[in-house]
Amino acid sequence: MPYRAIDLTQVHTYPLPQRQNLVALENLVHPGHPLPPYDNPELMEVAERIVAARRAGRPVIWMIGAHVVKRGLAPLLIDLMQRGVITHLAGNGATTIHDFEIALQGHTSEDVARSLEDGSFGMAEETGALMNGAIRAGARDGIGMGEALGRFIASNERFRYRQYSLLYNAYRLGIPYTVHVAIGTDIIHQHPQADFAAIGWTTGQDFKVFCASVSELEGGVFCNFGSAVIGPEVFLKALSIVRNLGHTVRVFTTANFDLIPLGDYRRPLKDDVPDYYYRPRKNIVNRPVSLGGKGFHVVGDHAVTVPHIHHYITQQLAPIPVQSQRLEGPWRVGGAPLDDDAPAAMLLQRWLERNPAPRELAESIRQVFRALWHSLYNGGTLFLAGNGGSMADALHISGEMLKSFKRPRPLPEAHQLRLKSLPYGEALAQHLQRGLRAVVLGANLSLRSAMDNDIPVPNVALAQELYALARPGDVFMGISTSGDARNVLYAATVARALGLTVIGLTGAQGGALAPLCDVAIKVPASETDVVQTWHQQVYHLLCDMLEAQMFG
Repeated sequence: MPYRAIDLTQVHTYPLPQRQNLVALENLVHPGHPLPPYDNPELMEVAERIVAARRAGRPVIWMIGAHVVKRGLAPLLIDLMQRGVITHLAGNGATTIHDFEIALQGHTSEDVARSLEDGSFGMAEETGALMNGAIRAGARDGIGMGEALGRFIASNERFRYRQYSLLYNAYRLGIPYTVHVAIGTDIIHQHPQADFAAIGWTTGQDFKVFCASVSELEGGVFCNFGSAVIGPEVFLKALSIVRNLGHTVRVFTTANFDLIPLGDYRRPLKDDVPDYYYRPRKNIVNRPVSLGGKGFHVVGDHAVTVPHIHHYITQQLAPIPVQSQRLEGPWRVGGAPLDDDAPAAMLLQRWLERNPAPRELAESIRQVFRALWHSLYNGGTLFLAGNGGSMADALHISGEMLKSFKRPRPLPEAHQLRLKSLPYGEALAQHLQRGLRAVVLGANLSLRSAMDNDIPVPNVALAQELYALARPGDVFMGISTSGDARNVLYAATVARALGLTVIGLTGAQGGALAPLCDVAIKVPASETDVVQTWHQQVYHLLCDMLEAQMFG
């Protein structure tokens, strides 16, 4: 039995503009600002190694903690990205939150001590709602958290200060910005719309992207600015992975930048010395370069060290043309490319050969498949809604999903053994099949009649049922030939409010439903019977693709 858990959907939020912040645009440090006094030969040597690495075409990876952004240093990092110096930027979840808020409203960083007393700490509505929505969309589309947030900022006019955003500029330049999250550490995890499946998947995808960059680190430089736990641990695991996979990553430079003085930081320590437990000393400065290269620990405030290293690099190194690292290759599901051998990709290609369709329709089918696969794979539920023939289609879809469609779906062996150990279980173990979670809204006639009798507003029964049953990470599919069925529109509205992925299956015009959808499959027809014929082909294809990909 599960343990008692808090219900985050009951958390009270407040409008972000009401919050008093400690960091604003006037606190930003731009290239050309006067340098504060500082003299450290080790910083100079790290800068020289960065210059040498980039001249040789080798990567420079920067891992940062939130204080780099809170100290107003983002413009300097943006300049280094634009000059082709930083080839990969990585950070923890808090870093992205401050960056996101700067892009949105030009200020960030609440007074934690004061807001913690009344339970308002981290409860700003817009930050949690917008970031979680962007993360869900990233999971749906098979991209990591950093890319998803950068894409969202780039495509939304609300972000009036995006030019100061690391996420936005990394996305614009095609430079990986990976976000490495520990669930429970960030304020967006407190929000009612937090989707932990999407958060986990997108940060996991970013970890794999980070590993890909580390796999090319031979002759390059890895810098860590103020990430005392996440940065060292993520880097150490990534390095182990790429060496395990046979990549040559032996001789490179590491540098840790922090306020903590360590004395002779290359001297071996025993575990009875407190400094032994300072992770960056072991996991950035010393252990990774044991096979070659050199590690550094540079002491100083980020507000001092970052401007100085930026100044030295830009004085010594001419700008390098930046080439986007973003792949324009096979479409993806769950982060894995669907090449010609992938079951779902093969089925889609065969269907397109038999049923020539507009490019937009093919792409929307791909996107819907991604969304369904991600949700169902992670234990989510597909909620379906329609009227008349469209409700019959909804029931038809659920029937194909809840049991075998074209392929055997035998129960896992452990479930078979458990059933066989119980009375009447032998036949069940032999004949039950694995299913995909699908619920048709409106099939509960008792609820529908109660809503019709008790509620003065008509057409809200589907919305009520969805509100009671749905959870973050689920998917809603509204089926409407016209796209204007009022009860389906109400249900889609609830789905958006709850943070579900919203899918529409409509005719060519899309109606009022299409704008509510994350993805709308608008088939190339307007007559009801022709639209429904197309719908049957499309949803049978989706069921076939899901079954092939999940049950093979």
